[in-house]
Amino acid sequence: MEFEPLREKPSDLKNWAYETIKDAILNLRFQPGEQLRVEELSEHLGTSRTPIREALQRLENEGLTRAEPRVGYFVSEISKQDLIELFELREITESYAAEKAALLMPDSEVAEIASLVKESESAVAQGNMDKYNDVEIAFHATIMKHSGNKRLLKTKENLKDLTYRERRLALKSLENVKESIREHASIVSALLQKDATLSGRRMKEHIHNVRERVLAFLDLGQSQDLSLAEIGHEDGEKWPPVSSPLIDS
Repeated sequence: MEFEPLREKPSDLKNWAYETIKDAILNLRFQPGEQLRVEELSEHLGTSRTPIREALQRLENEGLTRAEPRVGYFVSEISKQDLIELFELREITESYAAEKAALLMPDSEVAEIASLVKESESAVAQGNMDKYNDVEIAFHATIMKHSGNKRLLKTKENLKDLTYRERRLALKSLENVKESIREHASIVSALLQKDATLSGRRMKEHIHNVRERVLAFLDLGQSQDLSLAEIGHEDGEKWPPVSSPLIDS
């Protein structure tokens, strides 16, 4: 387990340990199915075992880890069925949000998400996939925000962690990234026309297409769980700088 030397630890070790481990899980630095050993985490984070155990229990409650009696904690796997169900929900909720946003979103906000499409193109051209991911999240979040439906936003919040891990997987396919940018531009075009039906249809097609591309890229047809070799972090580092904020969108 290798990562940059830790900076000064905060006084709230419980939340700090939780956020640090969660960030590593969400960004696939800890791979699905990987064992999380309390002793190793305690040593490398420079804390006692208590905040580590509490962090892992909290993450289990959120569905990001699972505990095996007399064995320990593991990062929750992402199954093919998990992804299929996630994309089905996203097709329903985000296509509806796009329909509503076409009628409710101010022109200034539509112009803003149009600029996000250009930012995403620039990020990919520069090879900055973390920046692309941030912009992609902002694109979808802005449309959802303008659905005018608080319960819909609550549903999105409940799916946040699985959606984020799915997005990290989707970054592995450059074809998917390039096609997603093109599809985002087509959604913006529909929003500019204030065509609710067209906006909803294009968003639904986009989410469906992402699902097909991601599943094909990961070759999940041969396995119920993701191949760890396919999704490992390229640089081999488990940990970001500890000051890195978690992405909330």
